[in-house]
Amino acid sequence: MRMTVAAVAAAGLAATSAACAGDEGDVGGEGGGDAVINMQIGEVRSLIPGGSGESEGYRIIKNVYDGLVYYDIESGEPQNLVAEEISSPDNQTWTIKIKDGLTFHNGEPVNADAFIRSWDRTAYAPNVLPLNYFFGTFEGYTEMNPDPLPEDQWADPEVPEYAPVDVTHLSGVTAVDDLTIEVKLTAPFIGFPTMLGYEAFYPVAEACLADTAACEKKPIGNGPFMFEEEYDIESGGSAVTWADYPGEKKPSIGGVNWHVYLEGDDCWADFQTGDIDICSPSAADYESAMNDVDLSERLVQEPDPSILMLSFPLYDEKFQSVDLRRAISMGIDREGVANVVGPERFQPLDEYVPASILGGGTNVCGEYCTYDPEAAQALLETAGGWPEGEKLKIWVNDAADNLDIFRAIGDSITESLGIEYELVPMEWTEFLTAREGHQLDGPFRYGWGPDYNLNENYLEPIFGGGADTNDLGYENADYTAKIAEAGAAATLDEAVALYAEAEAILAEDMPSVPVFGQQYNYFYTERLDNVQVHPIYAGPRGDCELRDVVITE
Repeated sequence: MRMTVAAVAAAGLAATSAACAGDEGDVGGEGGGDAVINMQIGEVRSLIPGGSGESEGYRIIKNVYDGLVYYDIESGEPQNLVAEEISSPDNQTWTIKIKDGLTFHNGEPVNADAFIRSWDRTAYAPNVLPLNYFFGTFEGYTEMNPDPLPEDQWADPEVPEYAPVDVTHLSGVTAVDDLTIEVKLTAPFIGFPTMLGYEAFYPVAEACLADTAACEKKPIGNGPFMFEEEYDIESGGSAVTWADYPGEKKPSIGGVNWHVYLEGDDCWADFQTGDIDICSPSAADYESAMNDVDLSERLVQEPDPSILMLSFPLYDEKFQSVDLRRAISMGIDREGVANVVGPERFQPLDEYVPASILGGGTNVCGEYCTYDPEAAQALLETAGGWPEGEKLKIWVNDAADNLDIFRAIGDSITESLGIEYELVPMEWTEFLTAREGHQLDGPFRYGWGPDYNLNENYLEPIFGGGADTNDLGYENADYTAKIAEAGAAATLDEAVALYAEAEAILAEDMPSVPVFGQQYNYFYTERLDNVQVHPIYAGPRGDCELRDVVITE
């Protein structure tokens, strides 16, 4: 997932929207096909596939672009969308056949080259795109991704630079013909088709790459919504339903207005006046919203596959002891924190993959995710204690909810372990950059929502790739080997079980503390009907899966 307002997003992260689905027969009055839905959105990093990697950009991208597969609203399983067929004789060499006759909004064909040019752009190291790592298992990736130059040679201290890289194309990706792509991976990966509905694998128009600055403001997609005017990162923008959209899931509304709410702001006041159609109340408004009888009829409350963790900067010497990390985890009263910020918003988490995801619900964290102050104090003593007089810095992006949640977490740690803390808020993109660049000197917020329905998606993207690659600086040879073994499994069931074994290794090392599994608490205006949650396109800001939304006015 992109990281949810988190890589997302990133990163999400994820990813990440609720679906407002209904019967087109419900549309009436002046609403229906001409009506527009008003949605809130945060700061967007990019609107070109491969460049977002966080929840906010992805919320727009997934409506403006169509991917090879789409995730079913009932099961979360991938179904072919742009792809006609995806097949492999050995789970290592994959053939992707694209449906004939599809185009971008500007009339360019959606063909093999449209995907290959997009993937090459994201995989090319000097472009420094956040979803580059999704191509790490493609043949030819290494040649496009040498080690970066020393940091003292970077023009921007936060952006890696590379010596000239002559290889600009993934050698493992070939256009067999105009509508057929062959992909060769460096090792078998049975879950490969499951990934292909995510942003990293979307196509990009040739005209977009000819002027990326213009395309960032006015994307040229192939999905059901298109921009007629430029998107403004500070105020938002509007997309209309593409009249010539050839897909089966053509929207029944006229368009969507995205209104920007920067970190620290929320949509609740505007929701109450009807200016925003869907909103999840922050901690400050949660109790009054839940007790509002009129609103209770327009509440969606279901388990959310997003998770919330407190992650450790393992590149910092202070956090090398697993006993210290376990002590902090056991010192968090998860139920007490949930009661502070809204007990129906979060559920204590003792695993890295939630139960709603294929292979999740393992409860692998066990005793180390159970509140036990005495055991926590004993572990802290075994770890050598905490430096006297030094505060534990807890880094978060500065959304109001994050401040409330992590202040409660910090208070619990102080009460249990006697460690004073300092909450350090940062603006969203600054936080992402610092986290990705290993610039944080204390535990930090990490949120994650699914990019696709497989437990691997909560394991490899967050904790894989080696200490220099992931945000935590985590590395364990056994974990890496288990991930590789799972990817090479002969069946999906075998792969899921092996990924669960990798999750158990994580639980022993505890590079991150699982804190909460989240829960949807979305309220919607009287304009909408039959609102339901999508198991994959789901996220913290109450976005609608706009292909299905129905407006009744």
